[in-house]
Amino acid sequence: MGLRWHLTDFLSQQQISLEELESRLGFPVGQDLRGDRPPIDLSLPIVGDLCCALQCQPGDLLSWGPDDPAEQAERTLAQDALFQSFLAYRQSTNG
Repeated sequence: MGLRWHLTDFLSQQQISLEELESRLGFPVGQDLRGDRPPIDLSLPIVGDLCCALQCQPGDLLSWGPDDPAEQAERTLAQDALFQSFLAYRQSTNG
C-alpha cells in the first residue's frame, strides 16, 4: 500500500509517552495504532483527535512512499494459498 504510520516515531521524537497521549486524548490508544502501518480502520476523526492532542499535522503521522518490492512480494506470497500449500508440503517432507 505504501502508507507509513509514524505515531510511535512522532511520540518518541516529542518525548511523549503513550500514557501522556492517552491522558490528552481521554481514551486508550489501541495496539493497532502503535505499528508502522496505518490501522485498517483509521478514520479522519481519529487522525483529527491525534493531531489536536499532539498539536501536529496529519502529515506528521502519515506518509506515502513506494513499497519495497521485496516486502510486496513477501506479502503477496503470504496471501497465496497455493504457495502456502507448497510450503506446508515441503515442511512436512523435510521435517
